[in-house]
Amino acid sequence: MSGKPTHRELRRHKPKIYTLSAGIRARREMEFTTRLCKPGDEGALSLAAQGTILETYAGITEGDDLIIHANAESSVAVFNRIVTGEHTRAWIAETVNGKCVVGYAVAVSDEHAKSFSSFELKRLYVFYRFHGNGLGRRLMEDVLSFAKRMKSETIWLEVHEANNHAIEFYKRFGFVQTGTALFPAGKGSYRVLTMELALTE
Repeated sequence: MSGKPTHRELRRHKPKIYTLSAGIRARREMEFTTRLCKPGDEGALSLAAQGTILETYAGITEGDDLIIHANAESSVAVFNRIVTGEHTRAWIAETVNGKCVVGYAVAVSDEHAKSFSSFELKRLYVFYRFHGNGLGRRLMEDVLSFAKRMKSETIWLEVHEANNHAIEFYKRFGFVQTGTALFPAGKGSYRVLTMELALTE
């Protein structure tokens, strides 16, 4: 199975509706869905990408670098290529009421390999307001279910060394550190950990 998402694949990924408690002042019940992205989602994905990058890395990276990186890597055009690409997939978490994006994930197949036999979990972000509600876990479960269908052997990722919350999150799913690298953003470079998950039957 390869290529861009088919109608059959999109039907298989019907939105999963579940109720979680969210809110800052008054804790009230909200319903969310996670689903595979399709053309038309690129605007919401771009908005979520730029917002979550800012709230995650403000204070630990240079502001100018964040702006340059967000403009280059999180534009609507970039996400249009992702949702229509042969070797990319994206998932979105959104509210049932209003269809507002609150998180997303992106997978990119490695080059020179059978499609998605190994791939990078390029991004997985949830807005801080919705942390602790299981949305990150649900997005990761969607990614892992996809990997199982594709018979993927390895998932790898890079995470900022200061992002301890994300590092611990990935460890809970079995990712282990395999090295370090420098991630270019804007005019700067930032130290990241490389982590990998070996998938077995």
